[in-house]
Amino acid sequence: MLKQRMILIVFFCLTLVGLAACGQPGTGGTGSLSGTTTAATSPTSAPTATPTSAPTQTPTLPSSSLAAFKVTSIDMAVNPTSIAGMACGKSITVTYTATFHVAANSPGGTVQFVYTVNNGRSTTPASLSFAAGETTKTYSFTWQGTLSADNVYPGPGGVQTSSPNVVHSPSVKPAGTCVSPSAAFQVTSIDLAVSPSSIAGKSCNSSITFTYTVTFHVAANSPGGTIQFMYTTTNGRGSTNASVAVSPGATTATYTFSSSGVLTSDHTFPGIAEVISTSPNQVNSPQVKPTGQCS
Repeated sequence: MLKQRMILIVFFCLTLVGLAACGQPGTGGTGSLSGTTTAATSPTSAPTATPTSAPTQTPTLPSSSLAAFKVTSIDMAVNPTSIAGMACGKSITVTYTATFHVAANSPGGTVQFVYTVNNGRSTTPASLSFAAGETTKTYSFTWQGTLSADNVYPGPGGVQTSSPNVVHSPSVKPAGTCVSPSAAFQVTSIDLAVSPSSIAGKSCNSSITFTYTVTFHVAANSPGGTIQFMYTTTNGRGSTNASVAVSPGATTATYTFSSSGVLTSDHTFPGIAEVISTSPNQVNSPQVKPTGQCS
């Protein structure tokens, strides 16, 4: 009976689900029916791709973004900046420096220009090359000569471009003016005045004081010095020595003296006054006396 039941179970398994369903013994059985099964192979994982960075490209500046090569402005400087106090006739070198400014991001090129050191009365051609992207460049030129008393030289210096476009620079020149060389210290003339200048209407035998003012004129640009002189109020019958100092560069110096007395009816007082310089050179002043007569 047991054998028949086992046969029925096997048949049932084969018929319905095949040998794989019969691995477990039937209910209440003590034996086992084992079958060979093949383990399913686990699927192989797809390899992980390592992402790679895209190559970095350096952008190139399109030719359409380049600026046109042109001069935008020109600055000017001069050295020395001043000739004030320099002696006229002195030899000197004046350096003019032009700074050219061109448009940024340009392909570069050559600037053609002329420069002048005499306000355009004459010019000299020159040129200056710029590399691509270069925005500033300097150019220097000089004037050599002697400082002139009329201050024509040194003259205004500047530049004017002709290519790639026309631009005028400012004109510059050293400030100030030269001075004439020192002249010898000497008296050129003497003025003499008296106050009061007239005695007309005044009473004879009245007391009075006359004041004389001397103005010495000396050569311009002199180093200065001392004027030695003598003066008289009696037409030379008596004289007094005196002196006056003159500062460097001064052209005049003054001195005063006086004479007091009684107006006489014979008109001998006041007398004739005069000044004579003796050093650094001899010069005579005009002779002066108050006009008119006492009464």
